[in-house]
Amino acid sequence: MNGVSEVFATVIMTGVLLALLSLVLGYSYLAGFNNVYRAEYLYYRQVLLSMATNMFYVLNGGDYVVTYPRSTMALGYRLSGYVGVYVNSSTSPALLLPCYSVTAASYSTYAQSSRYLYGNSSLVVDDPRLVPSVREFYENGSARIELDTCRLYASVQATFDRLGSFYYFNLMVVVLNPALSPGRGFAELYASSSSTYWYSNVYNLTVVVKSPALSSPVTLGPRDIYRQYTGGPVTVSLTVVNVTVVMG
Repeated sequence: MNGVSEVFATVIMTGVLLALLSLVLGYSYLAGFNNVYRAEYLYYRQVLLSMATNMFYVLNGGDYVVTYPRSTMALGYRLSGYVGVYVNSSTSPALLLPCYSVTAASYSTYAQSSRYLYGNSSLVVDDPRLVPSVREFYENGSARIELDTCRLYASVQATFDRLGSFYYFNLMVVVLNPALSPGRGFAELYASSSSTYWYSNVYNLTVVVKSPALSSPVTLGPRDIYRQYTGGPVTVSLTVVNVTVVMG
C-alpha cells in the first residue's frame, strides 16, 4: 500500500509541476509578445515624432525619409478636421482647407490619457516649428498616435499713424496630403506645392478651425490671432503649403 501511495503522490506532484510549468511558459510567451507589441508601438511613436521635428526642414524645401517595421501596426491617415477662412462677414468661406492626420494604432498595448508628445493644442502659433503636433490617446479600444498640422502660423506687422492702425497678417496653413504606397517600408515627406492668397482692406476676418483634438470647431477673430489688435483694416497674406506624406 505504501508503494502505491508513493506512486500516486509522485503522479500528483508531477501533474502539479507540469501545470505550473505550463503556466510559466504561457506567461513568458504572452509577456514576450507584449514586450514586442510595446516596442513596436514605441517605435511608431518615435517615427511620428521624427516627422514632426523635421517638418520645419520640409517646409523649407527639404525631403525627409524615415523607415519603420511592419508587424501588427502600420501608418494610416484620416480626414480629421478643416480650416475655413471667411472675409468681411461673408457666409461662404473664401478658402476651405481639409486637415488630414497621419495615424498609428495598436490594439495590443496601452496609452496614457490624451497628451501631446510634441507641440500643443494651440490653434495659432508664432513659430513654424510648432505647426505640427503629435498627440497620444486611447480610442475605440486602441492606443493611438496622431500627427496633424491643423492650426495657423501667424506673423503680424502693425503700423500706427495719424490716419489710424494698419495690420499685415502673414498666415500659413500646412495641409498634409497622405498617399499610400504599399511595400516601401518607409515614409517620405516633401512639400509638393504652395499657393498664396491675398485679401486687402479686410475689416472682419474669421477663421474657423476644427482640429482632431476638438469635439467642435473654434472660431477665431483678429484678436485671437494677434492679441494687440485694436481694430482697423487688415491685409491678409495666407500661404497654403501642401506636404505630401507617402507611406508604404
